[in-house]
Amino acid sequence: MSEEFIEIITGTLKVLGVGLLLGAGLPLLFSLGIKLQDRGEGGVERDGTVIAANPAARVGAWAIFAVVALVILYGLLFITKGSIDHYLGIQLPL
Repeated sequence: MSEEFIEIITGTLKVLGVGLLLGAGLPLLFSLGIKLQDRGEGGVERDGTVIAANPAARVGAWAIFAVVALVILYGLLFITKGSIDHYLGIQLPL
């Protein structure tokens, strides 16, 4: 009984960790990308000060967006791998 309880707790902690990582981590990365994209574009603040464009921030934003898109694509393929195999005959190594 003790070993089963430890396995249940371990499995629960794994699910909780992945849920926190994907449930809060991806939106956090996306919001960081939005913030970097804003800084990369430059513009005028509310008080009238001019902010120069920052190409490094723009590249960083697009890199973060690419990571978020790849994680979402991987998740979709992982969820639908059974259907893809059934209907198309393609076995994905996920």
